[in-house]
Amino acid sequence: MINPMKKSILLSFFIIISLCAFSQDVITLNSGKKIRCKITSVDSTNIYFNMIKNEYEVNTYINKSSVKEIKYSVDHYINPNQPDDFSDYKNSITIGFLEGGGSLIGMDLEFLLSDRFGIQAGAGFVGFGGGINIHFKPSIRSSFISLQYWHQGYKDSYTQSLIGPNFVFRAKKLFTAQLGLGFLLESGPAWPEDVESTPIMLTYAIGLYFPW
Repeated sequence: MINPMKKSILLSFFIIISLCAFSQDVITLNSGKKIRCKITSVDSTNIYFNMIKNEYEVNTYINKSSVKEIKYSVDHYINPNQPDDFSDYKNSITIGFLEGGGSLIGMDLEFLLSDRFGIQAGAGFVGFGGGINIHFKPSIRSSFISLQYWHQGYKDSYTQSLIGPNFVFRAKKLFTAQLGLGFLLESGPAWPEDVESTPIMLTYAIGLYFPW
């Protein structure tokens, strides 16, 4: 039998992988032809992407001059021949309510390890946590799906620890908010005795982020 903690972790990973597996970018050429793919990066000249051809995954690229527009998997259109809305920043700091592992006021640091994959860690008053993130676009400024761990409280003030998937929205500048599910791993000594803990609960946070 799989214990509840392992079930929670496996379910969270399944949700993350499922959401990412069905996300797909679309490149529309000047001729009207559409290429369904996964865009990996964009520079001043070319758009690099992965696509399935003859049942094999192919890594390739196309010149921007041949492209009319790009539709990312989150329904955001851009003209590839106009200046990019996103910079080359690879890191960010987020400060806000219930950030930093569900702290009352907390801070998270995120570092991109590739164009779309990042890791984060944070802490605050009072709590700490971390996560693995998969961005919808190749940018630190884009929204993403995250598998997060929250540890709320320390020692006698420890209330609970959670793990679960979250959708994190990021505006082009500053504003960020997230909503997800938390699977209870453990209740701490500060959890109210007259309140029954639930195995699954809603998680959320709101704050400001600053890329660099």
